[in-house]
Parts: sequence; C-alpha cells; structure tokens
Amino acid sequence: MSVLPLIYLGLGAGGPQGMLITWPIISILSAFVAASMSEIVSSYPTSGGLYYWSASLSGPKWAPYISYMTGYFNFLGLSGLCSGTAFAFGQFFVNCFTAQENPLFESGTMISKGITVVAGIVGLVFSASPTKIPPSEMFQSWSNLTGYPDAWAATISVLLACLTYTGYDSAAHLAEETKNPAIQGPRSIGYAMVGTFISGYFALFFILSTIDPSQFGTIYDDGSYGLMDIFLNSVSLNTAIFFNAILMVIAITNMFGIIVTHARMTFAFSRDGALPGSSWLHHLNPRQVPLRATYVIVIIDGIILLPSLYSNTMYAAINSFGVIGIYLAYLLPILLRVIRNDKFPRGPFSLGQYGVPVGIVAILFLTFSSIALVLPTVYTDPSQYFLADNITFDYDSFVTDYLTNFNWAPVVVVGVFTIAQFFWSLSARKWFKGPPIDVKTHWEKPSDGFEVAKE
Repeated sequence: MSVLPLIYLGLGAGGPQGMLITWPIISILSAFVAASMSEIVSSYPTSGGLYYWSASLSGPKWAPYISYMTGYFNFLGLSGLCSGTAFAFGQFFVNCFTAQENPLFESGTMISKGITVVAGIVGLVFSASPTKIPPSEMFQSWSNLTGYPDAWAATISVLLACLTYTGYDSAAHLAEETKNPAIQGPRSIGYAMVGTFISGYFALFFILSTIDPSQFGTIYDDGSYGLMDIFLNSVSLNTAIFFNAILMVIAITNMFGIIVTHARMTFAFSRDGALPGSSWLHHLNPRQVPLRATYVIVIIDGIILLPSLYSNTMYAAINSFGVIGIYLAYLLPILLRVIRNDKFPRGPFSLGQYGVPVGIVAILFLTFSSIALVLPTVYTDPSQYFLADNITFDYDSFVTDYLTNFNWAPVVVVGVFTIAQFFWSLSARKWFKGPPIDVKTHWEKPSDGFEVAKE
C-alpha cells in the first residue's frame, strides 16, 4: 500500500528508471534481513519479538541496556509508520472530495485480499489509461527534481522500497498464538517478502507506464495527493474516487494492524518499567485489552502526523524516521546474533554456516539505509533568494523554505536516542532488568553454553 502514496517521491528522485531498478535491489537485500530474522524467530518464537530477542541474544550483562534501546527504537519506528499510514488514509479521504474540483469532473487472509485489491486497481488504471509508456522507455526514464546530484537522488530514492519492506517481523509478535510457531514464524516472513516483491513491482511497473514524463513535476509538487492526478489521467472522476475509497479501507486496515502491534509492544515495555508512567500504562481493562497504552499511542501518533500538513517533506521525514527506528530495532538483534554466533541456539529454521555471512549483509544494508534516510530530500538553493538587485539576500524567505525542506528525521532519531540514554544514565540503569526471559526452547542444550535468565 505504501508504494502508491509515496510514488511522487520516486518520480522526483530517480523517476521510473530509479524505482524499477531500486525495487529488486532493495528486495534482495531485505531478503537477507528477513532470513536472519526468520532464523531468530525460529529460535525464540515468542510474542516479545525484537525487544525479547535483543535481551536473549545479548547475555545477562548487556540484556537490560540493549533491550531498553531496542524497545525505544521500535517504539519510534512504529510511531512513524502508524502516523505515515494515518496521513495516507487522510489523503485518500480528502482526495475523494478535492478531486471534484478537477475539470474532468495467503488465500483468504487480509494480506492476500489487500494485494488482490491493489493489483486490481493498478490493472484497471493501466487498462483505461490512454498513455502507455513502453518498458524500454521506462527503464531509461531518469528524473531528478530534488536539486541534488543524481547520485544523491539515487541514494534517497530507497525510501519508497525501504518503507514497504517493514513490518514483516509482525509474525514474531503472534508466534506463540500459532501452531508450530518456530516453523510458522519464518514461513510467514517468507510469504510476506515474496508477496511484497511481486505486488509492489507489479504496482510500480504498470502505474509508471501510465504516467507521461511531462507530468512528473506536477505529481512531485502535489506530493501524495498526486496519486489522484494519476488516476484522473486514466479513469473517470467517479472511478478515481472509488479507487481512493478502496485504498482508504486498505490504509485503515493497515493502521489497525500497526496499532495492535504498537499497543502490545508498549504494554510489554511498560510492564518492565521502561516508559514514563509505566505503572499507569501497564494496565488491562476487564476484557484484557491494553486500552490505556492504545489511547496514548493514538494521541502520540496523531501529534506526529500534524507536521505533514505543512509540507510533503515533513511527510517523507515521518516515514523516514519510522523506517529508521524499525531498521535499528532490526539491526540490534541481528548484530548480536552475528557477534554471539557460538551462543546462538539453532531452531528448526537455521541458515547453518551461512547464518553469519547473511547477518553481515543484513547489518550493512540496514546501516546504509538508515544513513540514506537521514539525507535531505529537497535542496534549497541560496542563489534563488537574491532580490532583483542581485545583492540583497531574502534571508527570511530562505530560512522559511530551508526549514520547510529540511529532513527532520535525523533530529527525531537522535532526539529519541538522547532522551532514552539520558533516562538510562539517570535512573533506568539502576533498576531496569529487561523482559523476563523464562522460555527455554526445546532444542537448546546445556552444552551450547547459552545462558537463559530466569525470573
């Protein structure tokens, strides 16, 4: 679903050529991450997920600190992803009304249904569009509207694909609630990866084939509202509104899933006392639902999405720090799995001798992506702010536009890390013990030398 709202970003940073080449590359590299995570979930098939994995893999000495930071990065990432999805939902909703000003006036699962619906919409748009760009032309159609060099644009263009390849760790959060979780967890991650690659590339290829290069600038300037421009160039007004309504349903369904995951993670994190107000947050209503945690994250995510109303760059930044937070939360347990290879218990799904090399590739990719996503996405050219005399510099306008175009993702990520580190140094290090590790996998042997902490 994230492919369509963010397609404007790809048109401005790489164009069709950049997106069609970047997608399979990011897909392959993401597969290394998924493989490493599948191996970990097979060894630790518990609902604690990333937070629990970091504590289990880091050993007794470092478990509290590593799990603490993993939890905060995960919280940050889920907040960004939920806010970005919520804003996309809002834009789909608004598109249904603003468009009227245009003169043209696994089979059965929600994942498979969502893929089917998106594929259907893409197919209809492609079939109805009078514009049909041949593949040979699309693979040569480069576009750079960022103001930065082409190499820079190619680097930041990874956001669209990276944002799409998030959340497949959700299989871990529900692992304990399935039969044979050590097998079903990795299998679910694999299905998610394959489905995302096929449906995402399908959507990109056929949607891009309906966009005339002369429209790239307009769609890029319109941001994610530009999706309606694409629809209106291919189908009637009412059909375009109908497509947006369907995407609204998909977006809100995605939000439900993210909020459930976020609430579970927040409840678990507060249970161990890691969040401010943990004693209040760690509460279940009579139906055993963490209602307080849910309300708090909805308020936080609602506040986070507000800057998106100010500029498209803000929207991209929210998605960027969401991806960075999730990727850092992925990186820590994978890094620990590589470093403590001799202590890692093998589950039914094991990469064997390839576990460490695959993990290293995953670490390098997650590191590169996290760096790429903090880079500025729009250049504010100072030479454009000299007045008619070519001497007087319009400082106020330059600062306003610079701050509007500034990528705030690194500020948010560093800010959250600084706050978490401050509270850790101030008091959390004295009492925070991390999640209770009381699950011993049946394939683990004492001879492995792997210590399992008890409550």
